[in-house]
Amino acid sequence: MPFEDRGACPGEGCVYREWTTRAAVTVRVDRHAGAPAAFRLPAREKVMALTGVVVTLKAGRVQFRRAADLSTATSRIHIEPGQTLFLLTYQGEGVTKAWFNGRYYTDVDGVDFLNAACEFQPDRCAGTVVEKSRTEWWVQVRNKAGAVGWTNEPEKFDGKDALGGG
Repeated sequence: MPFEDRGACPGEGCVYREWTTRAAVTVRVDRHAGAPAAFRLPAREKVMALTGVVVTLKAGRVQFRRAADLSTATSRIHIEPGQTLFLLTYQGEGVTKAWFNGRYYTDVDGVDFLNAACEFQPDRCAGTVVEKSRTEWWVQVRNKAGAVGWTNEPEKFDGKDALGGG
């Protein structure tokens, strides 16, 4: 830790394209909170979101009470009771990036631990999220004057969701 997921755009439908500020945003010269401000964006300003980095400061943890086979982008993960899956970047729609037994996996299907049924009836699911991930999402933007910088305030933008939401 930290785990840096360069290019990640967390959430279903997330895209880097033209975004519009909902509130004033400070854009920094570098990707850390103490970096000097490069420029400020007022509310209702259009910018081009170029890319992003999701930084996992602390991995989430899923403990399994019974065996499970989780599908991933390239294979399956077999998990036995008592084993822990470490959650990294949430990708949307119950899919996440994760670490298990010394290996990094993408597109891990969280149906056995990341759905609403697991929250309300944990016994129905093979695993339980015992600790959520702690992440920061940094987005690189370019303003209409062509200046480029970084912000960790993506919640202050509209246009992130190609499916019609925020």
